[in-house]
Amino acid sequence: MRRAFLPTSYREGTEYYKNFKGFDVIFISGDPYYDHPLNGVSILARLLDSKGYRVGIIPQPIYDEDYQACGRAKYFFCISSGLLDSMLANYTPMLHQRDDVYVPERALMVYTQKIKQAYKGCMTILGGVEATIRRFTHFDYRTNKLRCGILNDTKADILAFGNADRSLLILLERIKRINKKKSNKDFDGYREGLDLKSINGIAYRIKKDEINKRVKKLPSFEECVEDKKKFSLLTKIHYLMPEVAFLEACGLGFIQHNRAQHTMQEKELDYVYELPFTRELHKNTRNYNTAKGMIIRFKTSVIIGRGCWGSCNFCVIPLVQGKNVAKRSKASILKEIEKLYNDGYSVINDLTLPTINMYGSYCSLYNSPEEIYSPVINEKIKVFNKKEYCDQNCVGCKNRVISEDLFSILEGVEEVQRKFKGKELELRSAIRHDIILEQERLFKKIMQFAKRLKIAPEHVSESVLKQMNKSDKKSFEKFLKLYRKTTNNKLIPYFIAAHPGSRMEDMEELRRYCDKNKFYVNLTQVFTPTPGTMSTAIYYTEENPLTNEKVYVARSFREKKDQKNVLFSE
Repeated sequence: MRRAFLPTSYREGTEYYKNFKGFDVIFISGDPYYDHPLNGVSILARLLDSKGYRVGIIPQPIYDEDYQACGRAKYFFCISSGLLDSMLANYTPMLHQRDDVYVPERALMVYTQKIKQAYKGCMTILGGVEATIRRFTHFDYRTNKLRCGILNDTKADILAFGNADRSLLILLERIKRINKKKSNKDFDGYREGLDLKSINGIAYRIKKDEINKRVKKLPSFEECVEDKKKFSLLTKIHYLMPEVAFLEACGLGFIQHNRAQHTMQEKELDYVYELPFTRELHKNTRNYNTAKGMIIRFKTSVIIGRGCWGSCNFCVIPLVQGKNVAKRSKASILKEIEKLYNDGYSVINDLTLPTINMYGSYCSLYNSPEEIYSPVINEKIKVFNKKEYCDQNCVGCKNRVISEDLFSILEGVEEVQRKFKGKELELRSAIRHDIILEQERLFKKIMQFAKRLKIAPEHVSESVLKQMNKSDKKSFEKFLKLYRKTTNNKLIPYFIAAHPGSRMEDMEELRRYCDKNKFYVNLTQVFTPTPGTMSTAIYYTEENPLTNEKVYVARSFREKKDQKNVLFSE
């Protein structure tokens, strides 16, 4: 494996690969090609390349010739809008169109259509954030109505949701096996032999006579449109059963959603994040200078895991990365840090995990072992299933085992730094303040590496916190005492205005609290309904799907602005 950019054109493919006759897999992405382990497309492309597949990447396509830059993929095209849902990328919370955005609205629809037009019969796989959060019937903020699952809108062949590392490799292994017997060029030729029902983490169309009666049925798209309570039920079901297989009807068609992939294991993540990323932005990026300025502070970030079990109702991370925290090994993390120091970098920007103090924690209900094959490391691994039902409210749950494994890693960093004089690590990832109350020793160690701390109380009104599914005000006040006892460093709180349940009086309460505690409140955003989340279902239905209670919703742009401006008024 060479430390160089993967090809972005057919010509580059001839220079990168020996005896090149075309790409096996081509990635289409709305993001710039940032060859870094923070970029999902770069991770998957590097992984496939490491397994001997010829991989091309087409970033930020606009014109017809862009889509044809790499030619036709031998096996399939992987299509992603990038790190953001394309509608969120194009519109502010007030639905003003953003400037200098190179990803089109409804990017998955646009990209799939362009590829299908250019290469008739080719196989297309959707993936990434937009595909994952829009895979079921969902509320679309731009049009203010429900839309059907994204596979129905795009006519793509397969959707890989969540972590797609294993799913893509399994598909490729099966396609190669089929190709040894006969040469197929399109999905219809592959489909019968792929045994799609046995691949976790994918969704695909099925015919009526293929329906498995044991698979749990969700309310259909038409039922959800006709009755908001059906949409609440759909949201409640996939919230409470995030790993279960589902069947969803739309019109005369059916989408089979297989169970989610099991959490990535330590050896798998070590392999993935030790791949030879250049950590550079491709020179042909359309908005190169702007993008370069945005990503420079992430360049030496070291990924230590994936996932978050915080259960915040407005957050898509559990949908995209999983609720169980997958972690890299201490040895792999320290090896990467030492390599970056050896390469001449003086500062490690972060040890990156959505919530850094969740590293190493786990749910004890996952106690039923299963052996599966991992195509990532080419060996069998042990994974764990949860057979007991739970309410998915993980914070404070007696079955949640809180870990301080991060403490040992930070001690290891200190040992490495003793070998490299003048080197630094700055922690920037957020912590969960209610959990850190059980990790006081770890918190003190974290603050040795943090110049300022990101914290996300989001609000202080108990009624609003309840709809957000955040910890109560009392927990935050306990944290503030611990924080002030531990450090004089700057505290950067995040707040959300106009979340379902929030009224003007709630924002006034928050402002008084911020004034009293002398908080710097520039990191405040207006709630944006994001497909797939519990908060968005509350916004649409004005009812909490879990409790059936009626919830106040600020709908006018005027009120949303006013709620935010309360925090900034003199």
